Amino acid sequence: MLSALASLCLMISSCSAAERNNVLVITNSESPISVAIGTYYAKARMIPSENVVRLKVPLRDPRLANVADETITAAQYDELIRQPLERLIEERGLRDTIEILVTTKGIPLRVDGHGPGIEDWLRTASRASLDAELSLLFSDGAGSAGVIDSINPFFDSRESFREFRTRNPDAPLHYMVARLTGYQNGLDDATGLPRDIKHLIDASTRSTDDPSTAIWLLDEDPSQDFGLAIANRIWLGATADILSAMGLKVQHDRNTEFISGVDSIAGYASWGSNDGNDAGKPFYGLISDKRYPGTFAPRSLTNDFVSTSGRSFIYPPRYGQSLIADLVHLGVAGATGNVYEPALSGVPRPQILLPSYAEGLRAVEAFYRSIPYLGWMNIYVGDPLMTIANPRKRPPGDRDCDGVPDAVDNCIDVPNPDQRDTNADGFGNMCDADVNGDGIVTTSWGAIYPLTKRGDIEWIAMSAQNGPYDPNFDLDGDGDVDHDDLSIAHFNIFMQPGPSAQAARQNRD
Repeated sequence: MLSALASLCLMISSCSAAERNNVLVITNSESPISVAIGTYYAKARMIPSENVVRLKVPLRDPRLANVADETITAAQYDELIRQPLERLIEERGLRDTIEILVTTKGIPLRVDGHGPGIEDWLRTASRASLDAELSLLFSDGAGSAGVIDSINPFFDSRESFREFRTRNPDAPLHYMVARLTGYQNGLDDATGLPRDIKHLIDASTRSTDDPSTAIWLLDEDPSQDFGLAIANRIWLGATADILSAMGLKVQHDRNTEFISGVDSIAGYASWGSNDGNDAGKPFYGLISDKRYPGTFAPRSLTNDFVSTSGRSFIYPPRYGQSLIADLVHLGVAGATGNVYEPALSGVPRPQILLPSYAEGLRAVEAFYRSIPYLGWMNIYVGDPLMTIANPRKRPPGDRDCDGVPDAVDNCIDVPNPDQRDTNADGFGNMCDADVNGDGIVTTSWGAIYPLTKRGDIEWIAMSAQNGPYDPNFDLDGDGDVDHDDLSIAHFNIFMQPGPSAQAARQNRD
């Protein structure tokens, strides 16, 4: 959906029948606010009445001001949400026509479950965002612990979601899920909606006078340590380079200051409250006469690296880390977040999310391209059908904009102009943490003996800790095996190396 949708929904009435019919809106009959949100959104997007459903989920506070209502047990999710929703979808004949589910405030955020120590989190944690579980309806993937068997087959896809699902009818990812939520205070008299949520919906179709002046803000934090700083380079820096190559107006900050006062932000990615120089609570908004990060343009999209940024949308908020609810309050139209700790390897990737959206992809589709795992902690808040008003194209034949044509690039999605490939397997080191060559980035969960059982993570960690230097473990090519190389491996855990045109050619030959 690129140039053909460049002007999609500049007027609400321009939404196609296909767009309207493939959306299912889910409300909670126990909250008038939840029902009002679903009604308003369905009317705005002309979604047919049979595509709006009411589930009955008991609430402590129908005004949606009780944080306890944001969490549900796995058994309650199964009884109150999954089973009745699957029945409704089947009864209405919507199982294969629906592509997008939209949850509304009043439907719980989180499914509680086992929360192990962080060292075992990726293997056995069974907590999840409710939306992530809904994407797996009618599959065996729902409720599975950890991420070992939950790699997103749509991650960084080159095809539309419709094409993907047609080609992979048995894939566990059957639906894309978006959420319409925000702080519950400040009801709009005419609609009964919280004003933040009404604006969230309205901003998704509003046009700007001059969209070419909008800023794409990438705010690095050079003070990050223990290997996290590599995300500045390969995520935020790469995003800035790709967006700049697309002809967009980019503000790429590499200084220690947490950026404030930027007007008309179209896309934003940062470390949020994990930035070592944040302004303190509430992290986003007006703080000491400065507005962090600034003001948002209509149809804007944000992404920050904060473990629990989507943990709550109840006002007044309780702070530890920053909240995307505050970005919604500032006027953003779409935001990614996490309801529990996803580990940095599990966050949406800005270098996929923002360029995909800038190309004209629907916001929810860009989001699902950018998340590496399914059934995990991630949520997308905003109108799933939102598209940018002025889509741009990437330079032809060079997706990562590193100057090496895709046809010969040994890391098609990761900038590596030097094409360094020390083991000559066709995969550049920057996208090849599979150092034992078994086709996937593995871990032995800390075990280092026997050597035949050691995973890629452990091989690199041992080299970083004790040596000796192995150029194959030096993924970033700085002459040292260190925390940065270990982080690159962690970012790609359970994934295949590449993609690489060179490796594909070697396999053919």
